[in-house]
Amino acid sequence: MVQKLTALIFRFRFASAIILIFIIVSGCSTKKNTWSRRTYHNLTSHYNVYWNGNESLKTGVAELRKNAVDDYSKVLPVFYYGSKADAQRQYPAMDRAIQKASIGVQRHSMVFGGKEQVRWIDDSYLLMGKAYYYKQDFISARRTFEFVSRNYSYNSISHTADLWLARTYADLGQFEKSIAILNALEARKSQMMLPKEVNEYLPLVFAHYHISMGRYPSALPYLKQGINTSKDRLLKTRLMFISGQIYDLTNERQKSLEMYQEVIRRNPPYEMAFEARINLATAYDASSGDSRQIVKVLQKMLKDDKNVDFQDKIYYALAKVAEKDNNDTLAMHYLARSVQVSLKNNTQKATSALKLANMYFDRFVYVPSQAYYDTAVQALPSNYPGFDSIKQRATVLGDLVQNLSLIQEQDSLLRLAVMDSTSLYAIIDGLIEDFEREEEEKLENETREEMMRQNSGFADQRGGDRGGGGGVGQSAEWYFYNPNTLSFGYSEFLRKWGRRRLEDNWRISDKRSISFDDGMTTVALDEKKEDGTSDTTKVKLTPMNRGYYLANIPFEPEQKQISNDMIMESLNNVGYIYKEELNDLDRSRESYKKLDQRYPGNPYTVNSWYALYKIAQAKLDADEEEYYRNLIINNYPDTDYARIIIDPEFYKKSGSMRQEAMAFYEQTLKAYQSEQFFRVLMNANRARELYAEDTALMPRFDFMRAVSIGKLEVLDSMAVALNELVLKYQQSPVTPLAVDILRQLSTQYQVRVEIPEEMRNPALDQPKSPYIFEASAQHMIMIITQANYVKTDPLKVRVSDFNTRFFSLGNLTIKNLMLDNSRSLITVGNFASASEATDYFETLAGNDYVFGNINRTDYEVFPVSMANYPVFYREKDVEQYRKFWQNSYSK
Repeated sequence: MVQKLTALIFRFRFASAIILIFIIVSGCSTKKNTWSRRTYHNLTSHYNVYWNGNESLKTGVAELRKNAVDDYSKVLPVFYYGSKADAQRQYPAMDRAIQKASIGVQRHSMVFGGKEQVRWIDDSYLLMGKAYYYKQDFISARRTFEFVSRNYSYNSISHTADLWLARTYADLGQFEKSIAILNALEARKSQMMLPKEVNEYLPLVFAHYHISMGRYPSALPYLKQGINTSKDRLLKTRLMFISGQIYDLTNERQKSLEMYQEVIRRNPPYEMAFEARINLATAYDASSGDSRQIVKVLQKMLKDDKNVDFQDKIYYALAKVAEKDNNDTLAMHYLARSVQVSLKNNTQKATSALKLANMYFDRFVYVPSQAYYDTAVQALPSNYPGFDSIKQRATVLGDLVQNLSLIQEQDSLLRLAVMDSTSLYAIIDGLIEDFEREEEEKLENETREEMMRQNSGFADQRGGDRGGGGGVGQSAEWYFYNPNTLSFGYSEFLRKWGRRRLEDNWRISDKRSISFDDGMTTVALDEKKEDGTSDTTKVKLTPMNRGYYLANIPFEPEQKQISNDMIMESLNNVGYIYKEELNDLDRSRESYKKLDQRYPGNPYTVNSWYALYKIAQAKLDADEEEYYRNLIINNYPDTDYARIIIDPEFYKKSGSMRQEAMAFYEQTLKAYQSEQFFRVLMNANRARELYAEDTALMPRFDFMRAVSIGKLEVLDSMAVALNELVLKYQQSPVTPLAVDILRQLSTQYQVRVEIPEEMRNPALDQPKSPYIFEASAQHMIMIITQANYVKTDPLKVRVSDFNTRFFSLGNLTIKNLMLDNSRSLITVGNFASASEATDYFETLAGNDYVFGNINRTDYEVFPVSMANYPVFYREKDVEQYRKFWQNSYSK
């Protein structure tokens, strides 16, 4: 019986093997549509190809989700998988998915009768589209999804492709196309059974669309659907958080609180739980409760070590609670603390600084306001809403603070100049002691940090030597390996030498002998040689010497006059800024009056009186208006100020006073030549008021005004001012110069300008570049290295490793040759377009493995088209190509 059973099993196995061999042999080909061949290709395309590619995709998506950093200062997007740099780090996983999917299509596709017979081929195409999407290559993703939708319309997978296509269009900003597809899918949903993925994600893509458009309330119904249908716990929690944010924006406080509470209950990632708690606190309604419990919770969060990196957000939340309680002083204190402790989160730092700057500005406290505006400008991206206005205000306040500081500084120096030597030296010695104390503390901290760093480094080296077994052994008793010995040595140095700055001649403690030679303040260092002679070395003064401070004090009458002139000009500037830029008439009046009272008969007298006259007019102060009217008319009857006061239609009736206008112009020109750009700007603005009809002088005033704006503000503002000049005064002699500057701004700094067609003179253009930018042309990457400092062969190996890991689908080739006697050239190619080459360039440039051990000045990397490459090799001018690259590829 046993023998029969054994024989039966043997026959079954033999028959199964024969059938399997038959299926394999007959199924390899895709030329015939037979059951065996369909079975073989379905089996192998699924488990040998698609499954592996899909697993690689899932791994990459999981990494993207884990590493993505959300900006909680805005409403979160439904789908967020990090920045372009995050996507580039996942290129290997996504490229593997694309590669596997491509192999599946190439080896296993069987199309008969216009239909695909292998069920995993359309899934492979969809897998490719998803991988391109997560690489943020949205153009390739769009094309792939469109292909699936068009070529597999008989299959339900076309609906899934349409869903991803709508999502891709939304990310590309093509919202009309996105909503058209979404509405079509919604209509199909009521007519047929859609795939499970479509039913689950359709409301989420709708929500993604509305949030991308900024239509937050419209997203709420779809977020609610998504919360009910989503099977992804983390995604569902995210949808709840987003709903809470939108309810907060629409002032639906109770619903917002409920959502945040539910988010916390679901135990989300720490940062989201933290933000939910913060939002719970800031959603507090001052009219319906006591804030003390909320403040207590936030203060407790501040003490939690896990929240060290989030203290800036906690202080910001405390500020919002204080603001709701109408305690603005406390709110400003918390905002200042938020800015102070914010070290990593530039977004929060900018938010806190901007809010605090606005609060100071609204209270006319301009000095701290300027500081916080400046902080905000440094932290904000240039595309932040209202960035230009914020920067302009920071610039204006910067000018104000600069003039106020100058007044304070010169006043202090003038007071010091009239002190007796005993009092003066006491003040200076106090400053020296303060400086030495600060330097000692700084030196102590730097020394301790350096010793800790070296100690850590030596310890790491020892550990490496012990672990490797092959290195040179180090004694465990070596000085720098023993923290106790290291600490003792530091203490012994302080005992013997005291605290010494890290500088030349640090052993010399007596540096007090001061000599003055040819107006150059120097210190004579007398050091005895072994033979008894003296060696004197002259060094520049430092803040540790009295002469450093004495050199700046205006002791002589001429020096005092210079200080007073500086104060006069700054007082006049301050009055102008308060009046014209900040519309703070009270402070402007105060500045102008201080100028007149302190310096009667100063050069700005009539200017200041006219300003005070206009301020009195604006404040409806009839007595003061009449007072300054009479002053100007009686003391300066022949000025335009007097004439325009007497007859407001004076200029319309009699035209501009040419002689005075010329005098004013020459005064402005002199200031321009002396680089007194703020004075030029003020005069030019005044000229616009007084001489608006003078077409001969106004272009010249406007030209100086534009250049001054460029010096004081930004190049874009100068371009706008020059543009106005060119368009308004096309026949003026200064216009060609303005056009030339505009042309330079356009070519060198990419400032967008408008030059009238008839004024474009190609002969005046910059030398024409020998390179031509073609976005669709084939490209390659050039790596130019200093041959004496960079070894080419190891660099090629690292580039090859980089290509294998991040661009395995590209079939890239690497070549090298000598560019000239001192430079090597490595090329990587080929790329189908400028965008592909730029993508490679951005990924390569930030890769530490390839360039980590090379000095940044010893290599440069550029994309170059096939047409431009031989031109570059002929010219060998890197600077010329760099300018072309910056002007063309940055766009």
